[in-house]
Amino acid sequence: MLISEIYHPYPKTMSGDAHISDAIAELMKDEVNALVILNDNGKVIGVLSLQDIAAATVPRQFRENIRMAAAMYKPGFFTEMCNQLKDVKISKVMRHEYISVGFNDNIMAVTADFLKNDLYIVPVIENGKLMGVITRTEIKKALYDSMMNGDNA
Repeated sequence: MLISEIYHPYPKTMSGDAHISDAIAELMKDEVNALVILNDNGKVIGVLSLQDIAAATVPRQFRENIRMAAAMYKPGFFTEMCNQLKDVKISKVMRHEYISVGFNDNIMAVTADFLKNDLYIVPVIENGKLMGVITRTEIKKALYDSMMNGDNA
């Protein structure tokens, strides 16, 4: 199964200059878990997932030691961290190194990347232009179609 057969042609995008609060509002509004981030010329410069935003609210030493996070917790701390993050530009939190695919790439390679890198979104780029995305939803649909309908994946 090729990416051209399963990709989502209407990616949710934002500017790297927008704020994290704008991104989380967009994620909630559109009920998606990730965005493709564009520069002023419409070129992909990164991706931002819910996981990236959540990680930015947790101090690094807490990410590496869950027991420390539990021991150091104080009421209001999460809200305090969110308030510190809300006006930060997306470009400071997004993944600058991202995986992209083209129409002729196959689903096995993308699925392996999703598993290896715990991805939420992979931009589909053809001739330097964003054409769509592969998300966990497209992987889920491909799994379903292949299992239930016997499509040749």
